[in-house]
Amino acid sequence: MSSSSFQSGPDTMMEPQSYHWPSYSVLKWHDWTERLRERDPAWQEMVFQYKESIKRKYEHMNERSFLSGERVSLAALYTEPVIIQKNKKGSFRNISVEELFNKSDIHLRYPSNVSNILQGNSGSGKSFLVQKIILDWAFEQHYLKEFDLVFCLRCEELKCISEEMNLIELLSWNCGLSSDQISEMLQNSSQRVLFIIDGLDDLDELRFMCDEFCISSKFQRAPPEVIVCSLLRQQILHRYVLLITTRTEVSKRILLIGQQRFSRIVGFSEKGVEEYFQKFFQNEELFRKAYECVRVNETLITACSIPVICWIICMVMRERFSNCADMMSGLETTTSIYVDFVSTLLEHHCQGLSQCVPSLLRSLGQLAERGMLEQQVLFDEKTVYDTISDPAGNPFLRKFLLKRKIHQETMFSFMHLSFQEFFTALYYVLLDEEESQRKVRELLHTVERGWALSCWSDRDFSKANLEISMSKLLQPVILFLCGLCKKEWISSFIEKHNMTVSVNLETQLKEWINQCSQRYQNEHVLFILHCLYELHEKSFIGKVLEQLASIDLSNILLKNADCWMLRFCFQNCVNIGKLRLSLTSDNLKILQSALCTCEELWLKVDHITDDTGDLISALGEGKIVKELIIQDQKSSKASHKKRIKSFCQEIIASVKDEDVMLCFRFSVSSSKIRPSSLISELTLTCSRPEVSTVNWRIFLQKLQRLPSSQVSSAEGFFLLDVLHSVSGLKKVHLQIDELTVGWIPTILSLVQAFPSLNELRTNSAVSFIPFNIKQSLVESLTQTGWTLTVWRKSVLIERDRKSFTEEDLKTIKTENTESKRAESSSGQSSSGYAEVFTPECVQQDDEDKHKTIYRFVCPHAGQFQCSLTSLVFVMEGEGEVLYNIVSWDPGMDQLRPAGPLYNIDCSAGSVSQLHFQHCVIFSEENKDCLAVAHFTGGNVEIIQPLKVSETHVIIDIRDLSNFGLIWIKTIFGFPINGQVLLFLRPVTVEQKILTVHLLPGNVPVSEVLLSECIVLFFPMCFQI
Repeated sequence: MSSSSFQSGPDTMMEPQSYHWPSYSVLKWHDWTERLRERDPAWQEMVFQYKESIKRKYEHMNERSFLSGERVSLAALYTEPVIIQKNKKGSFRNISVEELFNKSDIHLRYPSNVSNILQGNSGSGKSFLVQKIILDWAFEQHYLKEFDLVFCLRCEELKCISEEMNLIELLSWNCGLSSDQISEMLQNSSQRVLFIIDGLDDLDELRFMCDEFCISSKFQRAPPEVIVCSLLRQQILHRYVLLITTRTEVSKRILLIGQQRFSRIVGFSEKGVEEYFQKFFQNEELFRKAYECVRVNETLITACSIPVICWIICMVMRERFSNCADMMSGLETTTSIYVDFVSTLLEHHCQGLSQCVPSLLRSLGQLAERGMLEQQVLFDEKTVYDTISDPAGNPFLRKFLLKRKIHQETMFSFMHLSFQEFFTALYYVLLDEEESQRKVRELLHTVERGWALSCWSDRDFSKANLEISMSKLLQPVILFLCGLCKKEWISSFIEKHNMTVSVNLETQLKEWINQCSQRYQNEHVLFILHCLYELHEKSFIGKVLEQLASIDLSNILLKNADCWMLRFCFQNCVNIGKLRLSLTSDNLKILQSALCTCEELWLKVDHITDDTGDLISALGEGKIVKELIIQDQKSSKASHKKRIKSFCQEIIASVKDEDVMLCFRFSVSSSKIRPSSLISELTLTCSRPEVSTVNWRIFLQKLQRLPSSQVSSAEGFFLLDVLHSVSGLKKVHLQIDELTVGWIPTILSLVQAFPSLNELRTNSAVSFIPFNIKQSLVESLTQTGWTLTVWRKSVLIERDRKSFTEEDLKTIKTENTESKRAESSSGQSSSGYAEVFTPECVQQDDEDKHKTIYRFVCPHAGQFQCSLTSLVFVMEGEGEVLYNIVSWDPGMDQLRPAGPLYNIDCSAGSVSQLHFQHCVIFSEENKDCLAVAHFTGGNVEIIQPLKVSETHVIIDIRDLSNFGLIWIKTIFGFPINGQVLLFLRPVTVEQKILTVHLLPGNVPVSEVLLSECIVLFFPMCFQI
């Protein structure tokens, strides 16, 4: 919920006080103006006067507070917001306001301009932050000292300009200097200018215009939106820095050229809320009393993270202090907070208005709806007076003067954009039944149509993008509608003013939520969950969530407010299917108690802490039914800083046949001096009841203290100490760099220390097992009832089983191969006997949505078929297989792809065969038309199949890399199984484009939908 320099809200509603902005003039003025002294004194004087005008405009706000009617100090109320940047790897970090600007941004060695895009919801404090930045520059704050000039263009004001002008005139209109002064200032400030474009919410409309109308000169006249568009495309001036604020998500490919940084402003931290309360109340006793009431209330402390709501709650509480009223009643959700605030204003500050309350609310709603549908924030005097009889005395509106060429025009807006959204929803609620349903139906259709269009990854920047933008801007109205359906919160408000409410609105909204919840994912599901929270009906929440097979929010930065909302929703659901989240450790603390109802839970956290141990315990207790995956986003970077130190990077826990398999992966430095004994993966198997008895918090605390010693025995002692707390161990699997002599005492100690242990396996990454280690282990285990099996880089120690030598295993493998060849000659399909599995999608790169990596954790030897790609893996034992589809090299014209190209990896080396699905309708004539291309080390090996069945091409493998089916017959015309994929893309309301793709039957449709460039990944596909 964005604020504005002209909006009443947390930046204006404040009593006067003696606090002033810090006097930055005490900084060394000569340091700041050193480079200016060489310039024309007249130029310096112009800049000085410009800064003074900024101070007069922003240091104290002249707009009235509806309670005090006095000026407000911006500095007195400013509280640092939380700003988060997302890097290319998908992890997040907090940054300060100062970090939005780097000195390198304006240095000549960087040829391209810099654009900082700051995105945030309405009310998150974007425009308030912009005011602070402008004022900081005027007071010569250090982090802005490199900029000679700062200009701010507010998009809501630019929409009110109908005449054409050039950039110089537009800046002159905005800041009050003459065109000649602006021109001279720009000429002497080459490459040291910061342009701030505040409230760029019609980004797609600008894009739609800019290709045809973009200008290239600062003296060329054009409409203001075209000038802004040209600034964004960096067509007018040579070099400058941009700061753009927007409510909508901004694609990196829209408008902007040069270096781009994307950040998100999410409001206040809990400490920021406390600071804001202290500044607002000023009186220490009132501050403590008010803040303590909020701090102990999860709903209110969460709501206060949004600056505009924090201001509203402060205003309500101050009013209740003066009336000795109940401090907390009626403040449950965002909507209830707004209802209470509006009710307070109607009761205490609207007595002198000529309209009755029902008429006033409908008039405000009518004006608000017009603004929402036309994306209009400012209203001219005639429009407002035609709708509202006494706007000047209305506490929900603010009045100000907008500069024209030769006069000033009176304009109005709502005290904050969020009130425009609220009054639009209230207007729909107060309409008669038929009209209410019609308007809400149109609203829901508009929003859902935008959602549907946004799911198209390959769309043109056309009218479709306007609909997507409009959809996002209208979403808050739906949230308020859901909240207004909670009759117990608004009944007294409605009854008091003799108003009627549409009775079928709640049913209409519930039907829409129920349908959309099963159609959409990611940010759309998050919005639906917020709707459920505003409805606050526990039984309906449970009904909706239990119908969902999965909820994927892993690519979304969750705020604390989101997490408290999710906690409420999850706690009212008996069973959640698959859930994927990306969390900070603070988020996890909020959600932890509510995550234990998931069947399958996948978490990406900023770092793994002992708090995650409670989730492992929940798996043992049967609360998390099937699988738990926790990934650490930062451990890899941290491990490089610590050189040899390892950190737990990932935890995978799965349940099968009442046994729990726990896999702990470590991020280890790639330093050349690291010890060869370092553990990269530890897998434990024990019974489910035993898992629930282990104190996993203590286990993880010990696990995070992996020793950095280069003495190999240190790892062994560490391992024994960690595992000592885990009772009922059945299997232990170690992935290490190299099995050295130093590991022998640890292995022997493990098999002796755990009576329940049946299997111990080690896999080495860098070399085969030396003979002396094999001999030493055989001699030590002979008398203990354990058997030793060694194959390649693996050692398997089992209790009471037959021992196989390496020669035995080779013989067995040869016999198996002969058996398969015999099976091939009989025409049977060995792929048909595979156990089907559904892999876990472990990664999706934001930059390339096609890089979906699948993971299969194999529990035992056998044949396993992927349900998504139909790949079959023949496994000699346990192991993790990672695979994904990669692009064919377009330069290798001699190869004719007959299927996708797969990149396959298995760290345990336990894959012995691969079966690739083909699409040929099988016959004697075409059974020899296929082979497999194996790409490794820049070379291509053509592998002849062991067998071609009716569905698969089967090969033996020695190592893993890239494999893909190819045609080896020069004559085509074989009949194949195929698929037809239709894409219907709306261009305008009347026009649509139908794209038809012909796909061979062995191409996964889900992968085609993710692919930005089908021809690279699937050259065997054709477009009609």
